[in-house]
Amino acid sequence: MNERELARIVRVALDESADRLPYRTTHRLAAARAAALARARVETAPRVAHEVVRSGHRSTATLAGGPAPRLVWRIAAVVVPIAVVAAGLFGISLLDTHQRADDLAELDAAMITDEVPISAYADRGFGVYLRNVSSHSQGQEE
Repeated sequence: MNERELARIVRVALDESADRLPYRTTHRLAAARAAALARARVETAPRVAHEVVRSGHRSTATLAGGPAPRLVWRIAAVVVPIAVVAAGLFGISLLDTHQRADDLAELDAAMITDEVPISAYADRGFGVYLRNVSSHSQGQEE
């Protein structure tokens, strides 16, 4: 439900309930509404004239009561950087996830194709074995 639909529903409800009000109350409400409309016209007329003098042309957003273009740019100046940072963090997370999956696949392939039986990886002395193998292979390279 958008703002116009809500305003229409409220207006219909108020119109229906206004029929049940006493005449004296409706007369006072009508006078108050007329005074408020007169004040609103007086307050908005100088602002529009000032806007025309300052900018040199009439802004349709100002005359229509919509948001000023500056407000749109302010909102965009906040929302766009936040969206860019969020997209960047999402991309980094996705890249990290793929990198971890590739590393695990490479480790699994190395374990399967290695000469060491898989049960050796569960042994507590496996770290000692790895140090011995790595020191032995470094000695052969020199």
